[in-house]
Amino acid sequence: MTAAIPTIMILSFFLLMIFIIRNNLGVRTFNDYATANQSFGFIAITFSVLSTWYTGAMYTAWAGMTISYGFIALYVVAYASITLVIMYFIIPQTYVWSTKYRISTQPELFGFRYQSKTLRILMSTWGILFTIPWLIVELVTQGIVFFYATGGLISQFWGMVIGITVVVIYVSLGGMRSVVTANMFQGVIMIIGGSSLMVFFMYKYFSGYSAGMSKVLSEYPLLLTYPGPGWEPSIPYWTSIVILSGLGGFMWPWAYNKLFAGDSVRSLKMAALTAPIIGGIYYALFVISGLFLHSFTDAKADPQGAFLWIASESGPFALGLLGIVIMATSVGTVSGIIQAISTVVSRDLAPLVKKNITDKQGLTIARIAVLVIAAVSIFFGTGDLGLMVFLALASYDGIILLFPVVILGLYWKRANKVGAITGLLVGTGLSMVLRLSNPGFIDDLGWQPGVYGMVVSFAIMIIAGYSKKPTAFAESLWNDIDLAYKKADKEVKLPVIHAIQVRDEK
Repeated sequence: MTAAIPTIMILSFFLLMIFIIRNNLGVRTFNDYATANQSFGFIAITFSVLSTWYTGAMYTAWAGMTISYGFIALYVVAYASITLVIMYFIIPQTYVWSTKYRISTQPELFGFRYQSKTLRILMSTWGILFTIPWLIVELVTQGIVFFYATGGLISQFWGMVIGITVVVIYVSLGGMRSVVTANMFQGVIMIIGGSSLMVFFMYKYFSGYSAGMSKVLSEYPLLLTYPGPGWEPSIPYWTSIVILSGLGGFMWPWAYNKLFAGDSVRSLKMAALTAPIIGGIYYALFVISGLFLHSFTDAKADPQGAFLWIASESGPFALGLLGIVIMATSVGTVSGIIQAISTVVSRDLAPLVKKNITDKQGLTIARIAVLVIAAVSIFFGTGDLGLMVFLALASYDGIILLFPVVILGLYWKRANKVGAITGLLVGTGLSMVLRLSNPGFIDDLGWQPGVYGMVVSFAIMIIAGYSKKPTAFAESLWNDIDLAYKKADKEVKLPVIHAIQVRDEK
């Protein structure tokens, strides 16, 4: 009976979520599937960003880091703030160009900006390859939640299957419209439910914040220092992971693609300003709770399951609520990832096999891609991932290499396709070689492989940029931006161009 209550609560959450988004199921056009026809305001985008950004793995992977090492886990607050500042500054160009030229994916946008099919393919591939680890981590988290909630009745594997099945249903049928609508519901549960639970744990087991911090300070002071007990990375490691995650954070296709769903630049900018404040408070409560949990032997023995353990100790309703919070957070991320990858497959990669794909065919391809992605993720999710936070951090070594391509492409007319392609390939190659070989200076100096790769990529792009004058096409894109700013007060919209022509590379 004890296991039945949290199980019923979690399954009821899934049913309620499907009920809320029921009217968004059955999209009929690819543009609606990919961007929801740019129909969402700042509240929807804010909670969509939050529920996508703060992953369910926070309660497993990042719980492991917080409970084991303490203070260092607060790097997330620093890097999330950097990420959303980047979001704020890339919004205008992204919105103007995507609106005028009917662009619906990140690779499509930059393939168009640089007039390069090769770059479009590379960015599509990079986005998929380095996103898959996140998807796997999230699915494993869902499986762990089901295992704990049902007292082992539902195994981790079948928990993953149940979670991904729900996501597959509403992503394949509703696309971006269902994803963002569900994200609003998920985000509210995540923030309110999660924050309430953290405060509840603090007062139930540690007599409140002050008493809990006093206990940590007197008995486990190393938790409040860098890098924490039992670990000795070099001093720059903190800065390195903040830079790596902060600059790479909004390069994920599932994060970047939210910009294509906003109804205006103003709505997107308001979301970028609001999300880090709400998210920072929420995550800080999580880290403080993790510091306090370090005092329990059972929590230290299994740090990745510690929050589920303390919730189970608090009774079936607390366990059920935490299960709902984690599921809401995890499903928000998984749905965003799967929708983004399926859109990229249909829009950017499928045309390599068959040109002139119709709108209906594009929608069918995206839905088939959802099923394939889910099956592949389940397969890899059965492996041993170790301390999952480090798997997630390693994926940033690759995705951060999109940052030079994106930021220079949006803000520097001289950035060209030769520099972008060469920088992306060389920078990623260096990053991956360093990650796999792990030479001594990586640990000694503390800087992660992706940072070295990014610096090299920037250098290549800048050298290539100064070797040629800006193209006439780049000049025309900057004229679009100038026109949009000049006409903003008069609410004059740019004309929509339905067909995007990218010249064949020679």
